[in-house]
Amino acid sequence: MTIIAKFSALAAILYLVKVFIYPFFKPVQGKQKKRNRRFLKERKNAQFNHKLQGFKRTFATKYVTRLLGNAERLRYQKMIDRLDLPMKPEELRAEQIFYAAGGLIVTIVFMSANQLLGYVTAIFIILGWLYPISEMEQKIERKNKNIAFDFPAFYSMVYYQYSKSVNIYLADVIRDYLPNANSDMAEELGVMLDNIEYGEEYALKQLKKRVPIHYIIKFCDLMETRLKGYDNISQMVYLKNEVDSYRIIALEEDLEKRQRTNSRIQLVLILVLVVYIAIYYLFTVLDSIKMFQ
Repeated sequence: MTIIAKFSALAAILYLVKVFIYPFFKPVQGKQKKRNRRFLKERKNAQFNHKLQGFKRTFATKYVTRLLGNAERLRYQKMIDRLDLPMKPEELRAEQIFYAAGGLIVTIVFMSANQLLGYVTAIFIILGWLYPISEMEQKIERKNKNIAFDFPAFYSMVYYQYSKSVNIYLADVIRDYLPNANSDMAEELGVMLDNIEYGEEYALKQLKKRVPIHYIIKFCDLMETRLKGYDNISQMVYLKNEVDSYRIIALEEDLEKRQRTNSRIQLVLILVLVVYIAIYYLFTVLDSIKMFQ
């Protein structure tokens, strides 16, 4: 019994040492070090971005408000709302000013070296002014394209459910489709699920405002009509045929685009190979000439 008691006491002491003392002297693993460095780097970047956003917001509030007309402010606000960005139209105009100022600095530097080169690089002032708006428009276009490409599959599920029974809750159909949706479509359907808490009609109207695509608008109109008690299954069939034809056309265009991309890549590889062969034979000829001299 005495031996068992001693072993028990020793095990208890070893356990306490492992739990309370060993962690202070335990060497940090390489993976843990990398994670810690990455975390510290991300936190520093987040702090820097936060300060930069604060400076941009302050600058925009103080100096840019008067440089933005009502029509432009409304247009910028629609673009910001479409991408759900935490910014104001004045901040977007401030970004234009910053990029244009950067282009002006580059132009001045190159002009001090060469006047002709400075005139050429002056194009960066215009490009800097247009870049923030152009980038945002491209994001909106890319997002709308992804949603339009994914919408036919979603509508097919909705049509199949409503063709079986009228007493279908739209939120259930959305939840069933969400795992199969792409990121942009899933984001819009997630917002729609949140809005359904205030009523299906409200959610459909908000979807039309956020995503003003032809098929989305027609879908929302059909669903609103159905909510009012009208049987519009024939119109749903017509829209399904439209959507299916659009999906076929989109798939064919995507296939043609990939084929063109592959053709360009093959052409570039052939050109690189031709240049390599030409350089190889050029050096071979030069070496032969040196040998006979």
